[in-house]
Amino acid sequence: MEDTALKIDLHDKIDHADKNQLKELYGLIVNYFNSSESVEEWDLLSESQKKLLNKSLEQADAGLGTPLKEINQRLRAKYGLNG
Repeated sequence: MEDTALKIDLHDKIDHADKNQLKELYGLIVNYFNSSESVEEWDLLSESQKKLLNKSLEQADAGLGTPLKEINQRLRAKYGLNG
């Protein structure tokens, strides 16, 4: 597809998006352009956020984490959810 056709198609999709879709598209586009910069996400975190993430990784490496599958099973049982 040529550049012009791509732009027309994108404009059409945006014009026909509902409010929620428009907000989601906006977030995706902004994130895309922001991530195109050479800044690493890690560098944008505060020192306290970095410390907490490193601590979490250490705990997971030590086997102190709970697998997602187990968490999901507990929540389904607790709230009577199927799935």
